Amino acid sequence: MAVSLASALTLLAVAPTAANADAGYDEAWTMASSSGSSLHIRTAYVDANGSVRFRDSYYEAGPSGASVRHVKSWAK
Repeated sequence: MAVSLASALTLLAVAPTAANADAGYDEAWTMASSSGSSLHIRTAYVDANGSVRFRDSYYEAGPSGASVRHVKSWAK
């Protein structure tokens, strides 16, 4: 189930970059153990104005519940 969730979340994270006509980069890290699982996706791309944009998404699930956190940043 965690692998299916990771695949679906990766597809959702990659879709905006794939639609962008400019350059892009995606990387994903996963971890799963008996105490829970986590997925970290980093997406970077250059927008139409030449700004480099980054988005880090963190997905975690364990015995205490689940959480999602997104961090966005950019540079000119």
